[in-house]
Amino acid sequence: MSTLRTQLAGICGSTSLACWIVVLLPQLIEQWRLQSAEGIAIGFILVWLVGDITNLAGALWAGLRSNVVFLAVWFCFADGLIIASYVYYTYYKPAQPEENENETEPLLNRRGSDAVLQPIVENTSTESRWVRYGVPVVLVFAAGTVGYFLSNDSGEPPADDPPMPVGAEVLGYLSAALYLLARIPQIIRNTRRKSVEGLSLLFFIFSLLGNLTYAGYILLYSTEWDYVIKYMPWLIGSLGTIVEDLIIFAQFAAYNGSKQHHVSAILD
Repeated sequence: MSTLRTQLAGICGSTSLACWIVVLLPQLIEQWRLQSAEGIAIGFILVWLVGDITNLAGALWAGLRSNVVFLAVWFCFADGLIIASYVYYTYYKPAQPEENENETEPLLNRRGSDAVLQPIVENTSTESRWVRYGVPVVLVFAAGTVGYFLSNDSGEPPADDPPMPVGAEVLGYLSAALYLLARIPQIIRNTRRKSVEGLSLLFFIFSLLGNLTYAGYILLYSTEWDYVIKYMPWLIGSLGTIVEDLIIFAQFAAYNGSKQHHVSAILD
């Protein structure tokens, strides 16, 4: 395998690791900021957790690369943080409903509320998306690249790659199926609420990039059929969720755009 291809594979693997290390941090921060976990579908995280557990079991059983196993362990830990956050904000510190004002007051004070609503609209329209989303992505890619060159990983696959045990392969395909199913509860919840409030877009951006670079890490090592078949469950789990992530991105575009239009209409 060429040196360039080896380096690209290593960079993809290191970048994927960086993406997955930080993937849930934006969502945890969003829930802390709102003091609520209303936006996240608990079914999404629970199914994802079961998928991560079976993924870890399959990776250990198959004797996959150390960074694959490390990722699986980290996934389980991060899932636990999100679930703990959900339980805390839902059952121990639920958001207090706002007191209803007099029915005529919003009509009388609508223009008086411009001072509050106008900065929201201006901030939404002028805030640099590059700073909000681009900079974190660039930093993660930079960390992944630097991490690869600082590591001792040669990027070469093992000389003797033993066949995968049948049980590990079954667990791998089961985890892939669970990953494909996990986002469905979130998509349904967003559709029913007509909102993505409480969700972090950066969470799904890192998830998409983590899956793409992880698949690149696997495929850049080798495209030999036996090798690809061995890693097929993990490829399906990574690449198969891209369509669902794109649906969620479309929901962000649709519902955030609708929300901004609604606020602008109030000001008018």
